[in-house]
Amino acid sequence: MLSGVWFLSVLTVAGILQTESRKTAKDICKIRCLCEEKENVLNINCENKGFTTVSLLQPPQYRIYQLFLNGNLLTRLYPNEFVNYSNAVTLHLGNNGLAEIRTGAFSGLKTLKRLHLNNNKLEVLREDTFLGLESLEYLQADYNYISAIEAGAFSKLNKLKVLILNDNLLLSLPSNVFRFVLLTHLDLRGNRLKVMPFAGVLEHIGGIMEIQLEENPWNCTCDLLPLKAWLDTITVFVGEIVCETPFRLHGKDVTQLTRQDLCPRKSASDSSQRGSHADTHIQRLSPTVNPALNPTRAPKASRPPKMRNRPTPRVTVSKDRQSFGPIMVYQTKSPVPLTCPSSCVCTSQSSDNGLNVNCQERKFTNISDLQPKPTSPKKLYLTGNYLQTVYKNDLLEYSSLDLLHLGNNRIAVIQEGAFSNLTSLRRLYLNGNYLEVLYPSMFDGLQSLQYLYLEYNVIKEIKPLTFDALINLQLLFLNNNLLRSLPDNIFGGTALTRLNLRNNHFSHLPVKGVLDQLPAFIQIDLQENPWDCTCDIMGLKDWTEHANSPVIINEVTCESPAKHAGEILKFLGREAICPDSPNLSDGTILSMNHNTDTPRSLSVSPSSYPELHTEVPLSVLILGLLVVFILSVCFGAGLFVFVLKRRKGVPSVPRNANNLDEPSANMNVSTVHFFIYFAYVFVSFVSSFFQCGSGKRRL
Repeated sequence: MLSGVWFLSVLTVAGILQTESRKTAKDICKIRCLCEEKENVLNINCENKGFTTVSLLQPPQYRIYQLFLNGNLLTRLYPNEFVNYSNAVTLHLGNNGLAEIRTGAFSGLKTLKRLHLNNNKLEVLREDTFLGLESLEYLQADYNYISAIEAGAFSKLNKLKVLILNDNLLLSLPSNVFRFVLLTHLDLRGNRLKVMPFAGVLEHIGGIMEIQLEENPWNCTCDLLPLKAWLDTITVFVGEIVCETPFRLHGKDVTQLTRQDLCPRKSASDSSQRGSHADTHIQRLSPTVNPALNPTRAPKASRPPKMRNRPTPRVTVSKDRQSFGPIMVYQTKSPVPLTCPSSCVCTSQSSDNGLNVNCQERKFTNISDLQPKPTSPKKLYLTGNYLQTVYKNDLLEYSSLDLLHLGNNRIAVIQEGAFSNLTSLRRLYLNGNYLEVLYPSMFDGLQSLQYLYLEYNVIKEIKPLTFDALINLQLLFLNNNLLRSLPDNIFGGTALTRLNLRNNHFSHLPVKGVLDQLPAFIQIDLQENPWDCTCDIMGLKDWTEHANSPVIINEVTCESPAKHAGEILKFLGREAICPDSPNLSDGTILSMNHNTDTPRSLSVSPSSYPELHTEVPLSVLILGLLVVFILSVCFGAGLFVFVLKRRKGVPSVPRNANNLDEPSANMNVSTVHFFIYFAYVFVSFVSSFFQCGSGKRRL
C-alpha cells in the first residue's frame, strides 16, 4: 500500500514538472520573433531581441527552418543550449559578443548545415567546440579574436566544405587541422600568417577550389618555399599574396617571384640550409609552432564593437576618424584624406591606390545608405545586411570596384543596368540571397567579370543569353539552387574553367547546345542532383567519358530509377541504362572534331543517325600530292632513259623513203601513247584526290 502511494506521488510530481516545463518553453513564433515561410523553409527572425539564452524557447517541431539570432546578448553558449532546435538548417549568431562556447552547446543540431559565428569575441576553437555538428557544410567565424585552433577542432566536421576565418589573429595553423575535412573554400585573409607549411596543412587541402590568403604579413624567405611550390602546382583561384618582409621584397606578389628571389643562393649559410631543406624534404616540414593562446595584440578596447579594425601591426587608425570614418592606412604611406562611409571600416593598401570598404553586418537596407561615398573603392563588402533590391543608380559612383560582395543579404531584385557602370569589376558575390530568375540585362556592363558566385539562392530559371556579355567569365557557381534545366547556348560566350552545378534539381542535362559549349578540361561539379539514369542520360555519360572530357570534381550518382539508385553513372553499362534500345550505341556516338578541344555530342534521335566521317587534314593532302608528283617524275625519267638505251642498242639499217624502220617507228608511237596515257591517269588521279579531300573536309 505504501509503495503504491509513493508511486502515485512520483507520477504526480513528474506531471507537474512537465506541465511547468511546457509553460516555461514559449513558442518562439508567438513572442518577439518574426516567422515567415519562403520556399518551404521557415525563417525565424529573432535579431536584436536582447536574448541572453534561447534554451527556454520552443521552435516548431515538425518544420525545417533558418534561425537568425544576430545582435543579441548571447555572450556564452552553455551545454544543450540548442537541444530544442533539431530541425534548424541555418543558425546565425553574429554580433552577440560571444566569447565562450561550452562543450555540448550545439548538441541536438544534427541537421544544421550553416553556422555563422562572425563578429564576436571568440579567441580559441577547441576540439569540442563543434561537437554535434556532423552535418555542417558552411562555417563562418570571421572578425573574431581567434589566435589558436586546436588540431582536432574540425575533425568531426566531415562534411565541411566552406571555412571562413578571415580577420582574426592566427599566427599559424596546427598540423593536420584539415586532415578529416574536404574543404573547397578557405578564407584566411587578414590574419598574422607569415608562412604556411606543406606537411600537415597544404597537403590536406588537395580538393580546394578557392583559397584566399591576402592581407597577411608573409615572410618571403626560404621558409615560404613550400607555399610557393604548392601555388605553382594548383590551378584554383588564389587571392593576392603580397610580401611583408624582407624589405627588398615588400609589396611583391609571391606568385610573381622565383625561387631565387625567395631564397638567394648567395645568402648566409643558415638560409641556404633552410632552402635545401625545403627543396629536398618537403614531406618532413612541420608547421610553425603555435605560441601561447594569448599572443600580443591590440587591446580589445581599441577595437570598437561592430567596427572591426584588422589587428595587423603594420596599420594605424587615421587621425581623421571622426571626419572621414574609421580609415586605416599603411605606416609607409603618407596620410591622405580618404572618405569612408559611417559605420564601415576602410583600409588602404600599398599595392594599389584604392580603398577596401568593409560594411559587413551593418544593417544597411539600401546601398545608397552608404554616406559619405568612399573614395576610389577597390573592394566593397556588404555581406550580411538587409539589402532587398539593387537599384539602377546604386553603384554609379563605384566604377573603380574590382570586387563587390553582396552575399548573405535578402536580394530578390536587381534592376536592369544596376551593374552597367562596373566595367572594371572582376569578382561579384551574390550568394545567399533570394534571386529566382537570371536574365541578360542583369549583368550588363560586366565585361571584365571573371568570378561570379550565385550559390545558395532560389534560382529556378536562367533566361537565354544571360551570360553572353560575360566574355571573360572563368568561374561560375550555381550550386545549391532550384535549377531543373539550362537554355541552349547558355555558356557559348564565356571562357569558363570552373562550373559548379551541384545540388540543384537536374535529372539530366543535354549535351548538344549546352555542355558542348564548354571548353575541354573544364572543372565541373554535378554531384547531389537527382540524376535519372535512363536513356536520356546517355549523352551526358558519353560526354564525361570521352578522351577530351572535362574534369568531373565529384562523381555523378544516380537517384532513379530505383534499380540504379546510389550507383555511379560511369560504372553503369549502356545496356543497364537503356536496355530497350538495341541501336543505342549508334544513336549516341560522339561527333568529334579532332582539330578542336570542344567535345560535342549528338542527341539521340531514332529517325536520324549521324554518319561517322574521317577528316583529311590539309597538310596530309599536300604531302600526298607531293609524294605522287615525285614518284611520277622519277617513273617518267626512268622510262625515258630506258627508251633511249633501247634505241642506241639497235644496229643501223639503211633506210629510204620507202623502207622505214618499222620496229623503231612502232616503239616511238608506243612511247608517245604511253606518255599521253600516263598524263591522263595522273591528271585524273590528282583531280579525284582533290575532290575526295575537299569533300571530306566539308563533312
